[in-house]
This record gives sequence, structure tokens and C-alpha cells, in this order.
Amino acid sequence: MTPENVIEQWANYFNNADTKNILSLYHDSATLLPTFLPKLLTSNNEIKGYFEVAFNGDASVEVNVENAIIKELPENNFLITGDYIFCLGSKGDKKYLSWYSFLIDLSSDSPIRHHHSSRVPFEFDLSNTE
Repeated sequence: MTPENVIEQWANYFNNADTKNILSLYHDSATLLPTFLPKLLTSNNEIKGYFEVAFNGDASVEVNVENAIIKELPENNFLITGDYIFCLGSKGDKKYLSWYSFLIDLSSDSPIRHHHSSRVPFEFDLSNTE
């Protein structure tokens, strides 16, 4: 198992609205800062509720882990950061470019310790200041 495999599994479970298996990736003490909810989720029950709402909204995700930044940390932990595109069927298939960071513990059967996801804030882009 690699960090990339975990992200690919996560995306597969997300795209198949597989609540049981996506939750199995999150450690019992995992936290999630979700893309479409302004609240830090700190329990498996809260994380489950978030995914159920996303799945009911016909959400899907496109992930390309080849462009991700992977940092190896002590004790078989990894920080993987990259971008993905969410598509929300309930919003007319509107697409949202978003960033992710996952803290992954490959020594655990439930490797996701933390997941931060946020929409790319184009309105705050400072790279084209004039």
C-alpha cells in the first residue's frame, strides 16, 4: 500500500457512493475539514453524515495523484497534497477545483488520520497582482 493507493481508493469509494468503505479509510480519531461545509468534523459519525449528504447530492471527484506532493514523515506516516475536481450533480454538474491534504498512516488499516479539503479561492489569487 502506498499513499497514492489510499487516495485512489478514496476516490473510487467516493465515486461509487460507498459510505461503508470510504469510512473504513478514516481512523477512529480522524478529523476532516470538508470542502462544502464550514465545520471541522471530529468524529466518524460526523464524517459519515457529510459523505451521505455529498452522495445524496450526486457528487463525484476526479483525482490525479501523479501531480501530488508527497512528504514522508516518521513512523510510516505521509503527508500528501494535491488537487482534485468535484462535480456536483445536484448543482447541474458544476465543477469545483479544490485542494486536498491527507495525513496518512500506512501502519494502520484505517490510514487517514486527517483530511483537509478546500475550494481553490480564485477571487483571492495574488499571483496576478498589478
